[in-house]
Amino acid sequence: MIENIKILHLAPDYIFTDIAYKNFESIAPLCNTFFIPSLNKKLNYIKETPVKLINPFSFKNPFFMKSLEKYDFIVLHSLNTFNQEIVAHSSPCLKFVWIGMGHDYYDIIYENHESLYQEQTKDIVKNLTNKENSTDNLLNRLAKNIFYKKIEKKTIVGKINFFAPVLENEYDIVASKFNSNFPAFIAWNYGGTAMIEGKIKHCNLNGNNILVGNSATPSNNHMEVFDFLRTQNLSGKKIICPLSYGNSEYANILKKKCRAFFGDSFLSVDEFMPYESYVNLISSCSNVIMNHHRQQGGGNVLAMLYLGAKVFLNEKNPLYVYYKESGIVIFTIDELYNNPSLLDFHLSEEAIEKNRQIIKARFSEKTILNKTENLIKKVIYSSKSSG
Repeated sequence: MIENIKILHLAPDYIFTDIAYKNFESIAPLCNTFFIPSLNKKLNYIKETPVKLINPFSFKNPFFMKSLEKYDFIVLHSLNTFNQEIVAHSSPCLKFVWIGMGHDYYDIIYENHESLYQEQTKDIVKNLTNKENSTDNLLNRLAKNIFYKKIEKKTIVGKINFFAPVLENEYDIVASKFNSNFPAFIAWNYGGTAMIEGKIKHCNLNGNNILVGNSATPSNNHMEVFDFLRTQNLSGKKIICPLSYGNSEYANILKKKCRAFFGDSFLSVDEFMPYESYVNLISSCSNVIMNHHRQQGGGNVLAMLYLGAKVFLNEKNPLYVYYKESGIVIFTIDELYNNPSLLDFHLSEEAIEKNRQIIKARFSEKTILNKTENLIKKVIYSSKSSG
């Protein structure tokens, strides 16, 4: 138990924030403050974390910036626009830990976004009239255009002390884009605490449906997968496609095409669902196809591996490399294209149990709590030794 420290968390309104709150409070109770920058007064995803809503332009207030100096360190839950501004305006005495979420460093790894898209997806993207994520509130977007300067991430990461990517093998990939002054590695991620230790361990696979993608974002490369699936005999199978967040125009294009391809066998998830309901839905899927070139949809992949599904990832995806090197039984999309009968077979009980044991070892509540304790001690020690 760690006491008598002050940790500030600058976090978005994401479901992961509740997981972070639970873990940090378990190790350092009553030591954590969570600020959520937002013009909205209502939270959509955070349910359990006691938060303080702050003005998303607080970084322009010198009194606010001065007040940050009372914290032992600041955890940046993603390097989003607001957190970039905080770092850019911060004094040298502040200590920062950047918890990567993936989307906040993809633009560093993939400077050309077209490299994330396959050919049919490229054609769709070219014709999108709204390339902004529909989840961005219009008021927030307008305000950002007025008040936020365009910050080059590479100019501010030197002020950050530690970086925890989603996957450990992504650290060197991101660091390689910098000549020097890159934050030190620290091991931490949101893990599978809520899934493995909570609702999901009581679920079992109960169907032969196919889960495709994780969101209404073009980096899923949905169309290439759908083009393959439309040539297969999908008798007794439904295609379940989560489209509850991302680009609404892109989602509508997909739904129109898939209803023509698959009729009633296509089910899109258009609204955010309570986690328990979502798990019950996807537990009907014995196959998961994620065609991302980048690490994305990690929560879905982790949950489905634990449930015992066959998961097919693009071999370019760092998530595939990570799981393969961990010993997880997992497949590439090319393997599926070359052997479509894989859709008709379930994993063996031995393979399912092997995957579960590896996942428990890497993502259990105990493992995440150990990482949380190590993070706090390492950062606090670093603060004292450098002061």
